Amino acid sequence: METTIGNQDYTWQHWDGQQLGKYVAIDTETTLITGHRIPQLCLASCSDGQQHFIIHPDQLGSFLNQHLPSGSHLIMHNAAFDFWVLDKHLASSGGDDARSWMWSTVDGGRFHDTMLLHALVTLAQSDDDTMHSLAELASKLLGIQLDKDSYRTRYAETIGQDWQQLDVGFFQYAVTDAIVTWQLFCKLTHQASSICQHHNLNRSYGFLTERLQVQAAISLAAITRNGMHVDLDRAAQLQQRIDAGIKQEVETMQQIDAGLWHTYVKNGLFKTNKETGLPKMNQKRLLEHLQRIADEHQLKVPLTATGQISSSVNECWTQYTELHPLIAAYCTYTELTKLRTFFAALDKPTIHPTYRTLVRSGRTSCSGPNIQQLPARSPIRDAITAKPGHLLFIIDYNALELRTLAAVCYERIGFSRLRDVLIDGTDPHSYAAAMFAGIDLAAFEQLPNKKQLRQQAKVFNFGLPAGFGAAALVDHAKFAYGVTITQAEAEQFIEQLTRQVYPELQLYLAEDTASIVAQILQADVVQIRATWPQQYHMGLLRRLLAGHQCKRDGTPYQQRTIDTAWQQLETLCRNPHLLPFIQRGDTSESSPLRRLFNSTVSTTTGRMRGGVPFTAARNAPFQGLAADGCKSAMWNLTRAGYRVVAFIHDEFIIELNKLDDIDRASAEIPSICQQSMRPFVPGIPVPVEFALTHRWDKAAHAVWSEQGQLLEWATA
Repeated sequence: METTIGNQDYTWQHWDGQQLGKYVAIDTETTLITGHRIPQLCLASCSDGQQHFIIHPDQLGSFLNQHLPSGSHLIMHNAAFDFWVLDKHLASSGGDDARSWMWSTVDGGRFHDTMLLHALVTLAQSDDDTMHSLAELASKLLGIQLDKDSYRTRYAETIGQDWQQLDVGFFQYAVTDAIVTWQLFCKLTHQASSICQHHNLNRSYGFLTERLQVQAAISLAAITRNGMHVDLDRAAQLQQRIDAGIKQEVETMQQIDAGLWHTYVKNGLFKTNKETGLPKMNQKRLLEHLQRIADEHQLKVPLTATGQISSSVNECWTQYTELHPLIAAYCTYTELTKLRTFFAALDKPTIHPTYRTLVRSGRTSCSGPNIQQLPARSPIRDAITAKPGHLLFIIDYNALELRTLAAVCYERIGFSRLRDVLIDGTDPHSYAAAMFAGIDLAAFEQLPNKKQLRQQAKVFNFGLPAGFGAAALVDHAKFAYGVTITQAEAEQFIEQLTRQVYPELQLYLAEDTASIVAQILQADVVQIRATWPQQYHMGLLRRLLAGHQCKRDGTPYQQRTIDTAWQQLETLCRNPHLLPFIQRGDTSESSPLRRLFNSTVSTTTGRMRGGVPFTAARNAPFQGLAADGCKSAMWNLTRAGYRVVAFIHDEFIIELNKLDDIDRASAEIPSICQQSMRPFVPGIPVPVEFALTHRWDKAAHAVWSEQGQLLEWATA
C-alpha cells in the first residue's frame, strides 16, 4: 500500500515482526483528549526512513521488546504526549517488559523529540525558543504540507474494528506523520551536530541537552496531570479579603482625585471592566499625577517606548510609596488586582498548571495559573493543600545558582573562591558581608545588624553575576530585597566583590566587545579596536544602535559625532546582510543592528544561545546549568514513582499518602535531588531544605521527633 507525501510515494505495510533500523520514528493516534486524562491508544505508526509500518495496539509490546533491547532509538514529535499514551497502554495490557525498556530508553537518551530538538537548534542559532507543530516544521523545513484534519479526530472509530474493513485513509494519515518525523530528525540532527562540533559543545546530555529536555517534558506532563488540590473555602475567604482591600484602595484614590476612575455622567457609578468587574482607571489622569509627583521630588522615572512616564509598579513606583498616599494606594491596588486574577483560577478542587519545558534561559515556564511567579509570601499559597489523606513534601535547593556559578567559574577560569567557600560549608552571603565590613566571620556573627548586612551582600552575590551594573543593582536592591544603597556604594561593593571577595567574577564578567562586534560585522578585530579604542566609543555605538540620540544623562550627541559613527560602521562592515541596514541608519526593533553587541553563550551541559545581550550572556551559563540539574532531578523523582504536583524553578512539591512509608520517602527524596544535581556541580556540596506539611507555606521547615522521624509542620 502507498501514501503520497509531497511529490514522492511511500510504500507501507502492517507490522508483522519486521526488524527496523537503529533510529525509528513513531507516532500514536488516540481517542480525543478529555480534561487531563491520557487518551486511549488506537494505533501507532513507525518509520526508519526505508520501511514504514502501521502497528496494531496488541502488537506494541512485541514491537518495543524486539527493538529497544538492541539499542534502537525512538523518535517522536511531542514525545511527552506519545510516551504517556504508550505507557498507559503497556501498563493496562500486560506489557511490563516493554514498558521497562521504554523507561530505560528515556534514561539512556535514546528517546528523541523533534519539537524540542528544533527549539534547541533555533535557540543556538538565533535565541529563538519557539515550539512548532509537526505540520509547521514539515512546511518550514521540508516543504511538505500535511493534512491535519481528515482523520485526526476520528480514531476512536477504529477501536474494536476489523482493520481489513477500515478506510485506508486512517493508516495513510498515521504513517505520513511517522515518515515526516523521521525526515525532520535527520535534518535537525545534522544541524545540531554541526553546531556542537563548531562550538565544541558537551554532548553527554544529547545534542544541545535534548536528553534532559525530553526527560523534563515527560515529567512535566505528569506534574500537570497530577494537579494541585485547592482548599475552596480558604480560597473564597482570601478572595473576599482581597476584594475588600481593592475596594478600600479604590476609595482612597477616589478621595485624592475622583477623576482617576471612569464614571457614568448620569449616575456617577464606576464604569467597569467586562472581564474583571473592576472599575476602569483613567490612565491619562494617573500619569499626570505620577509626573507631578516625579517632578516635585526630582525622581528619575523610566519612560515608555512612546516617551511617556512609566506607570510600572515593579519597575519603579513601589520604592516611592512613602512619598505620596496616591503612590501607596496605587501600588497596593495593583498588587491586589494581580492576586485577584490568580484567585479566579482557583475555582475547582484541583488546578492543573501547564508547564513549558524550555524557554530561552533554559528554565521552564508555567501558565494556567502561573504558580512559578507567586511571591514567596503570597496568600495564594495558603489555599493550596494536599488532598485528603495526603501530605505535601516540599523540597528545594539551597543557593543553587551560586553553586552553579561557582562550577561554571571553576570550569572556565580554573579557580573559584566562591567554590572554596561553598566546599568549606561557609554561608557565601555572610562571607561576602564580612569581607565588605573588613572583619572575619567570627566577628561578623557577633554584629547586631548582621542580618541586614547579609541581605545587602545577597544583592551583589545574585545581581552582579547576572550582569547588573551599579545603577541596576541599586534598583534591584530596593525592589527585590528592600535594601537601600547609593550608586557610589554599589560601585564600591562591586569593586570589592570582584577583586577581594570572589576575584574570579572579574574574569567571568569580562567581555571582549571588539571581538563580538568584529565577528558580527565580519571585520578585522584589529581595525575595530583601532577605530573604537575607548570604552566610551563602544558606549556611544551601543546607544545609537539602540535608537538613542543622547547620552544616559539626557545630553544630546552632536550630529557630527553621530554621522562619524555611522560612517565608521559602514567602512568596517564586511557583512552583506548588515550593510543595507547601516546605510539607511535602521535601528528599528526588528533591525539586526540591535544585536550587534550580542554574543553566543553556552552551558557546560552543551546547550547554546545565539546572539544574546550582555546580561543574558552572563546569566545564562549558571542559571541554565541550574535548570538542567533540576530537570534531571525531576525525571529521577518521576522515575522513582513519586507524585510530583508542582515545580517552581528549584523547588519540588510532592504529594505523599499518609499511609506511605514517610520515613523512607523523607530519606529518599532528598537523596534523589542531591545525587541528581552533583554531576552538574562537581565537588560542590548540594544541600537541600525540606518540610512535610498540609498546606503550601514558604515558612514550612523540617520538624523532627526525638526518635529522628520527620513530622508534619504546622503553623502556630
